[in-house]
Amino acid sequence: MSALSFELKRRTEQRLDLSSLVPSRLDGLNRKQIESLSIATTRQALTVGDAFKVKGKDVEQLHFVGTDDRCDKIGAKLSGGEIVIDGDAGLLLGAQMKSGKISVDGSAGVSVGASMSGGGISVRRDVGDQAGGVAFGETFGMKGGFISIGGDAGALVGERLRRGLIVVGGKAGDYAGGRMVAGTILLRGGAGRHAGYGNRRGSLIFGDKPRHLMPTYVDSGVMEFDYLRLLETWLREQGMRIRLGGRARRLMGDMAVLGKGEMLILE
Repeated sequence: MSALSFELKRRTEQRLDLSSLVPSRLDGLNRKQIESLSIATTRQALTVGDAFKVKGKDVEQLHFVGTDDRCDKIGAKLSGGEIVIDGDAGLLLGAQMKSGKISVDGSAGVSVGASMSGGGISVRRDVGDQAGGVAFGETFGMKGGFISIGGDAGALVGERLRRGLIVVGGKAGDYAGGRMVAGTILLRGGAGRHAGYGNRRGSLIFGDKPRHLMPTYVDSGVMEFDYLRLLETWLREQGMRIRLGGRARRLMGDMAVLGKGEMLILE
């Protein structure tokens, strides 16, 4: 059975709310019912059929083609299945998702994976602010799962992170790991100012020494970490050829709060 695909006909004047296009909500609907679903974000009526060419049948395998930065909430609250996006995604990609897999060939907007609790998101290029951060109405940011970002990330990546892993291949903006409670953020290309601000128990791993280190972190020296080797093995199993080794300089903080978090600067 072929994947259920949605090919964008043209760029719309209004943003699109695509939160209804997930397997759990499409299961049991026929083509006409799917095409009649509302995706409008203004008073002007707009349905799936108005904006997309719909093909295929398998609701567990969704394929978006030609989407742009106005296509919001793709995979929001996803609870299973797989979504492949050949194009860009707007805000709240995979927000509050519980399980499943989302892959984006292009870039994505703000709040990728906000308050997600499981599953995996892979974005090949850049993402906006607050990836893995706090969704509207939530207390914590990402609470589980895995986010892989191939390019740069905006400010506040992993804000209020509770659990899970975020990997940023490029550079992150200011306040990376801001107020994180736990979890892990791997920053291969460095970060802006105030990384780890308010960090309570989380781990920030840097490929290179950050240009701006907060004074509320205490240098504990170079140490061996077996879990870095385990993390490297796991990442390779996910198809990511990342070398972490086992040695890193450890800085403990943020001492302005609980102070049980850490920055690891790979040797």
